[in-house]
Amino acid sequence: MKSDPHTPLIAEEKTGRGVILDSLIQGFLILLPLTIILILLSIVFNFIFGVVAPLSAALDPGAAEPHWIINVLSLVILSAFVFFIGLLVRNKVGKVYFNRFERKYLTKLPLYNLIHQTVYQFVGLKKLPFSEVVLLDPFRSGTMMTGFITDQIDEKLYTVFVPTAPNPTNGNIYHVPRELITFLSVTTQDAMRTVMGMGTGTSKMLAGMELSEILTDGSEKEIIKSEIEEDKLDNIPS
Repeated sequence: MKSDPHTPLIAEEKTGRGVILDSLIQGFLILLPLTIILILLSIVFNFIFGVVAPLSAALDPGAAEPHWIINVLSLVILSAFVFFIGLLVRNKVGKVYFNRFERKYLTKLPLYNLIHQTVYQFVGLKKLPFSEVVLLDPFRSGTMMTGFITDQIDEKLYTVFVPTAPNPTNGNIYHVPRELITFLSVTTQDAMRTVMGMGTGTSKMLAGMELSEILTDGSEKEIIKSEIEEDKLDNIPS
């Protein structure tokens, strides 16, 4: 059988499209929270500018444009406001009240969790509460999930959090034996970026690993067991 000379070209074209699409999606997910934050800051700045703008008449009577000091004053007030909020949240009592306000109102806003997680992760203001990155096969099917160790119950039993993409604040918790877990030598930040990027960067995260290293002992035994059972069913006379 002759191979199709166009097959490599088509595969390369599809791969190129996949890279372009994945890059666009990942760039969008990173820029969207930052864009929303800039828009909100712009709205607050314009509000402050509108409040202090009447002072321009006293500084420069008859001028068509607001005095340049008004822009500087608006920026100073905005910076002071942001600083005051940060100082308030750093306080133990203020943090308690902010957490209540966040749970009751902010978490119900669209994209708030995504913005919160993205900004805190990329600026490094909050450490992820995960000790290690793992591949998990909770159902012994051979299909691996990206997870994070959140607790170790004993020597043979671990608690693993498997986040959903692209919002890693949601997910599932599994209590699984050690034989279903493959530990990875990557940082939690790099692994979380692959979750937020809907899988983009996984090849780099698993670079150099072979299938025998990824497939857990529990999954391998279950797959062999299922293959034996299938062979037995096939040998049953009809």
